[in-house]
Amino acid sequence: MTWPSYRNRYLPAFCQAGIEAIPNKASALVIVPTGAIEQHGPQLPVGVDALLGQIYLDLALPRLAAEDPVYVAPPIQAAKSNEHDGFPGTLILHRDSLRQLILAAGRQIAEWGFRRVAVLNTHGGNISVVKSTLRELGLEQGLKVEVLSFPYEADLPEREKLYGIHANEMESSLMYATTPDMVDIAAATCCWIGSLDDPKILKPEFAPATYAWKTLDVSSSGVAGDATVATAEKGRLWADRAGEALAQRLKERVR
Repeated sequence: MTWPSYRNRYLPAFCQAGIEAIPNKASALVIVPTGAIEQHGPQLPVGVDALLGQIYLDLALPRLAAEDPVYVAPPIQAAKSNEHDGFPGTLILHRDSLRQLILAAGRQIAEWGFRRVAVLNTHGGNISVVKSTLRELGLEQGLKVEVLSFPYEADLPEREKLYGIHANEMESSLMYATTPDMVDIAAATCCWIGSLDDPKILKPEFAPATYAWKTLDVSSSGVAGDATVATAEKGRLWADRAGEALAQRLKERVR
């Protein structure tokens, strides 16, 4: 078995003495990945969000210098996915459960002697819980905490940028490129939940005002965007950009 490829940075792969011997823990950065297990349309596995966190780390960590003090805690793979209720394969944690998992991880990381924690979140439904919990954790434990953002260019059409919010061109392309044995490209579909000439300021995402929504209310397939134009070629390009962007952000944090 080769997972994860970054065993020299994966804390569960360390023996007790190895964790105790890590130098300069106060300046080291520990990453806590948070994802989700939920439907991603007919073409993608339900573990997309959990898998993407690991894919990004696989691509970014080899770009760091051996002496860069970056470590990875056990991932929180299932999380707040209640907006996808009604589809087979969705595994939902209550917001309070997600909060408690993050707090527990942060408290133990602090007990091990580390003072910096960054959450690598790959599921939008988690973000409000993650941010509020990190503030709480920072105050309680005196930790430096952050959400690890690493924007990169994905060359998407304008409509996809605005309304491609789930199981879309970008996610499908990334998975086609990195986990081809887990996908069914022929099953991809398209569902637009809005148009470019829509003047409303109230929309499900990326608008001055948003509203609570459930996927089944806007898409019977679970896709929001155009997954039919996704390709592995695009995915390889975007995955490389993502890995480079994340590596650069990590270097900025520890050097």
